[in-house]
Amino acid sequence: MANTREIVLSILMEYDRGGVRNPSLLKDSLAKYDYLETRDKSFIKRLTEGVIERQIQLDYVLDLFSRVGTKKMQPFIRSLLRMSVYQILFMDQVPDSAACDEAVKLARRHKFESLSGFVNGVLRNIARNKDSIEYPDRDKDGGVTYLSVIYSMPEWICRMWVSRFGMEKTEDILKFFMEPRPTTVRLSGGTDVSGFEKRLKDIGVDVRKSDLLPYALDLLRTDNIAFLPGFDEGEFFVQDVSSMLVTEIADPKPGDIVTDVCAAPGGKSLHAAERIKREDGDDLSGYIISRDVSERKCDLIRENADRMHISNIKIQKSDAGVHDQSLEGKADILYLDLPCSGLGIIGRKSDIKYNISPKSLKELSGLQWKIIRASWDYVKPGGILMYSTCTVNRAENEDMIAHICEELPFEPVDFLEKLPERLRNEDGNNASEDEELSLCLTSKKGYIQLLPGEFDTDGFFIAKLRRK
Repeated sequence: MANTREIVLSILMEYDRGGVRNPSLLKDSLAKYDYLETRDKSFIKRLTEGVIERQIQLDYVLDLFSRVGTKKMQPFIRSLLRMSVYQILFMDQVPDSAACDEAVKLARRHKFESLSGFVNGVLRNIARNKDSIEYPDRDKDGGVTYLSVIYSMPEWICRMWVSRFGMEKTEDILKFFMEPRPTTVRLSGGTDVSGFEKRLKDIGVDVRKSDLLPYALDLLRTDNIAFLPGFDEGEFFVQDVSSMLVTEIADPKPGDIVTDVCAAPGGKSLHAAERIKREDGDDLSGYIISRDVSERKCDLIRENADRMHISNIKIQKSDAGVHDQSLEGKADILYLDLPCSGLGIIGRKSDIKYNISPKSLKELSGLQWKIIRASWDYVKPGGILMYSTCTVNRAENEDMIAHICEELPFEPVDFLEKLPERLRNEDGNNASEDEELSLCLTSKKGYIQLLPGEFDTDGFFIAKLRRK
């Protein structure tokens, strides 16, 4: 019988090897051990994701109680201790004694008998003192070290956001990243919202309606989306509300031609395809040119389009950084949802915060500009360019839009009236005191920056520009 802790340990070891975190490791491992009981798979998922998410905090605690710093530990021992400390600090259903004993057994089983006493001593010391651990002072160094440790966020990201948003707003963002996230779905145009909601509730899924878009639902207590009623029939697509807003703001009309050059997995393309299709099926119906750089990504778009019964879409393998003369001046709307640092979706993909660096931010800005330069003239004169990223970084967002308008023949479009009512009003605690973040003000200037959690969405940037 498989040992669940040993499985987690092997994932963490592989995950940390070479300093590059592979986000598909957990998914692949769960598929490999699909024969396990649901309870065991849930334990593996919870523990693995928890250790990755809380790694900075776990290392901080270990460094307080271990005579050997985590950076100097053997990789096996480091992963074993991280996994065990997470159980002690964050998994109340696991007795501290069990976390310690199982760690010692794993150390011995993997021929670390000589270090089993060290493992046992460190863990039992932490278990005895877990309620009196001294964390960094919130009032020192602008709160950067405190935020970094408590929310396991690299210091450079904390510093960048504190300098822009202040301590309180930054902490709100980091808290949101730590909260369990629902699965958000966009219902297709032909899906009856009330009927779909009832079918899911009947099988025990908690359903929460979005207060931003009427066709968006948050699903809680669901493990495998593919087994839900309506999935095979194409009644819904997994997509965050922030991403749905791109098509809401673009407002494609029947008959439009939309080009999406970085389309996988296809959410925005498929959303737009529904909007531009004529009800009478006229041959003049609009269509989507949906592209991405690899055949694997194109297959993913194709698979989703087939499931959603979207036929007015042309899926093509293409490098967005290479200009295609055949597309010049054809698009009524061009979607540029560009590769980015992903800082707005850390709550869904916690490995992002370890894989990104200040240097890579600059490299991404260069890649984004390369794609923009290669693609901008696909927009016909008077047409629309929709620029979007799932990050919170001025260089990739506001600065890039300013650069486009300075160097290329585009101007911002006021899209305040296209925003959902709640975003237009910015009422309650979500109202921004910062003019640079006020959705009412910036949408008139052609862009919005959604902060993670501010409206229960991912962090997302959207800009709407018109070709002169």
